[in-house]
Amino acid sequence: MIPEISIQLYSVREQLEADYEGTIRALATIGFGNVEPAGYPGSSPEEAAKLFSELGIKAPSCHGSLPIGDDKNRVIEEALMMGHEYVMTGCPPKFREHYESVDAVKAMIDLYCEAAENVASHGVSIGYHNHDWDLALVEGKRGYEYFLEKTPDTVLWEADLYWVARAGLDPVAFVKEIGARGKCLHFKDGIVDGDGDATFLPAGAGQVDLGSASKAAEHVEYAIVELDSYEGDMMAAVEESYLYLTANGIAVGRGCQ
Repeated sequence: MIPEISIQLYSVREQLEADYEGTIRALATIGFGNVEPAGYPGSSPEEAAKLFSELGIKAPSCHGSLPIGDDKNRVIEEALMMGHEYVMTGCPPKFREHYESVDAVKAMIDLYCEAAENVASHGVSIGYHNHDWDLALVEGKRGYEYFLEKTPDTVLWEADLYWVARAGLDPVAFVKEIGARGKCLHFKDGIVDGDGDATFLPAGAGQVDLGSASKAAEHVEYAIVELDSYEGDMMAAVEESYLYLTANGIAVGRGCQ
């Protein structure tokens, strides 16, 4: 089955800050029936939930904190209110510090296992969204390999296909390796070559072979548009990404399932 399209709202954070409701309505007009919040700039979870309900938009996944320690109840309650099935971390709690040694990686893994246990009875899953730096070697093995070995399969891996390629890995092989953990994938595109800053482009306009990755992604439920930044009109880039992914059978939009 072709996955549903979604959008990581971090892409349009500036637009949301300026006009949250207007931006969400514009995304719905493009055809997005799903969104992936990463905080609520210009709004609140309660206000966003009402707006999503009015527009018939769902938020099956989000980027948020791990439900552990003081954040445990807040994260769980917000996830249930918003209807999240999957709570992903945009970055691990201590960012790059978790990749300074194998012991640091293992300590991070313990946090994800604890978080997964905390949400299991609520029908919510925990997941990890990667960049390129967390795919680097840590004492001879890539950080994500430790993660896959030491966490149960119920802990998801939200592969960001651009960052996978930017790290020098093959997105097709990576998607196959994470297997059933890959229920949500970021179909991000851009310029992979070069040593400078990352350059993000609308889906289909860059160097990432999103089509081949899509064919390998047997377990994906949500194909998610994301651009960390863009030099042109972000809303136009989002719409171009939507059209590319839906026209090429990588994802389906609202009313097309």
